[in-house]
Amino acid sequence: MKFFEAVPDELFSPLASPNRALYADALDVLYTAYREKLKLPEDMLYSMLRSRLEQQLAEATFEGEDIDEDELRDISGRARFLIRKLGSKGWFEKERGTDFREYITVPGYSSRLLELFHALREDTPARGYSYVFGTYSTLKVAHESDNVYDKMAAVYGAYDNTRALINLLQMVYHNVKHYFQMQIDMHNVGEVLASHFDDFGQKVMEAYIRPLKIKDSVPKYRISIQNVLNDWAENDELLIAMANAALADRRGDTPENCRADLLRKIYWIQECYDNLERDYLDEIDAQVRRYTRAATQKIENLTNRDQNIRGNLHTVLTALSRNRRAADLVDTIQLVFRLYEQTCLSESSLWYRKRPGKRTKAAPVLVQESEADTAAAAKAAALLRSEYGRGAIAAYVQGWLGESDVCRSEDIPLENDKDYVMSLLAVLTGGDRSADFTVQELDGERRENGYAIPELQISRKENNE
Repeated sequence: MKFFEAVPDELFSPLASPNRALYADALDVLYTAYREKLKLPEDMLYSMLRSRLEQQLAEATFEGEDIDEDELRDISGRARFLIRKLGSKGWFEKERGTDFREYITVPGYSSRLLELFHALREDTPARGYSYVFGTYSTLKVAHESDNVYDKMAAVYGAYDNTRALINLLQMVYHNVKHYFQMQIDMHNVGEVLASHFDDFGQKVMEAYIRPLKIKDSVPKYRISIQNVLNDWAENDELLIAMANAALADRRGDTPENCRADLLRKIYWIQECYDNLERDYLDEIDAQVRRYTRAATQKIENLTNRDQNIRGNLHTVLTALSRNRRAADLVDTIQLVFRLYEQTCLSESSLWYRKRPGKRTKAAPVLVQESEADTAAAAKAAALLRSEYGRGAIAAYVQGWLGESDVCRSEDIPLENDKDYVMSLLAVLTGGDRSADFTVQELDGERRENGYAIPELQISRKENNE
């Protein structure tokens, strides 16, 4: 479908007229009105236009507009003209209710455009997003559920969240480039500082980059997301059931197409999470570093070019700081400034850092390779199999569980190195299908006897009880 097959031809004509600022404000009033009321009476929109745009309506000339003399006479008539104008161009429609009142209805295309215009006017960052955590929690809940429809819907939800995350990362990357261009047009230190700390710091760093590092962290949830998707992709019976659920939900025309679509989305999500850090997060970090370095250099250049007293003081203090024995320089500027040198003794006053001597090229040392001790290697391998094999790990975990089905980190003793190593091996083997238990990492950590392990929850598998 072409663009003007989806929207009316003259939809944007009010925004191209001499009174475009007035029409833009009127559209924002329309957005506010229809968001407040499910059924928006026309007289309510009329009252809001009069009260909020009184000054703009009084100052507008409406030259070249098809406005009647009666409408042009006062503010009420001009507000009525705005409603007639926007309605005729397709921004809203009218319908008569059962109470014989005229109601405003906003079409879908108009609703989306009004939402976009309002977001651009507000210029507020999208705080509180949680695309990665939303993907993780959706897949986790569906994985623990026996409902096939939940699993099918979780795949499509994870795909939408991942697509939204990539769009957000692309927007953040290009937004940083926008601040580079803004710096070029700035010629005042105060402007650069305000742009860096107020605009860039709040609208980019705090709104997007900081959550990506802490709250909605990709490395934190990536493995869990990929493990669930791997289990589903390798289960043919489950895939067939999910495809039938997708067919019933009209997401495809045949079960084969639905199954292929599910697999494409699963593999795409996995590939995205494999490459997110390299292709997006690292590039954004590099872009932020370049911007910060450019902002710092801009501030230095502007400060050094400043020819007032502040700039001169900066030059003098910089020269003094770079010369440890600046007695000659002090004598030179004593005629202008009364400077005095102060020194003090501290615990490091009589200590000087030893400078490394120059390395000399010595004769090469021949390295004699000794033959491998096969007996010692076999003994070490046997020790690993007996002390730290899967059977030993399972026995250790069984000791932690006892008669219970679940235990946590506080139930795990950490008295020696072997206890610590076994806790790590239990985490590594807990994800194997052959293991008799599962391990879930929780927030926080536990410390005892100088050892530190994450908060864990170890559960006995039901099918092995």
